Amino acid sequence: MNDKSAIVALIGLRCSGKSSVGKQLAKQLGRTFVDLDIELARDFTAGRELAQPLAAGEILSTFGESAFRDAEQRSLERVLMRGGACVIATGGGVIERAANRESLKRVATCVWLRVPIAELQRRMRSDGGTRPALLGNDPVTEIADIEARREPLYAEVADHTIECGTLGTAEIARQISELLTERP
Repeated sequence: MNDKSAIVALIGLRCSGKSSVGKQLAKQLGRTFVDLDIELARDFTAGRELAQPLAAGEILSTFGESAFRDAEQRSLERVLMRGGACVIATGGGVIERAANRESLKRVATCVWLRVPIAELQRRMRSDGGTRPALLGNDPVTEIADIEARREPLYAEVADHTIECGTLGTAEIARQISELLTERP
């Protein structure tokens, strides 16, 4: 697929709103919504004799980051090669691998959802789900270090950046939709 406008990939740190905004944006654009974490969990579970399906965070904490990133890369490639107009909510660390960055830059319009650290920490504290630590620290406090490491990678991939702050889901989706329909 050569038309980058057919696939919109939302990138950004955990709790930046990629899934919520992605669902809203897909609805506005009349496109399929794909949550890469769900695809990864489905792909990882398929063919394995597990007592129960695992969520993406459980795969990360149980099998380690390397196995998780391998599975994430395979799922991303499968989703990107599937074709068709869609909105993808990527995992926060998908940009950690150069191959993923290249694939995203080649076939998708990437929109970086930037959220201030204090707001991300607030969201993480109020989030009922458990998010595994990535650096061995408390997930809420380590987010600043993760941002410092990933910020240049997000910037490398992003076609557009939305400074989300405390904007609501509908407003962020509207802004992205406007960016995508603007003519140069």
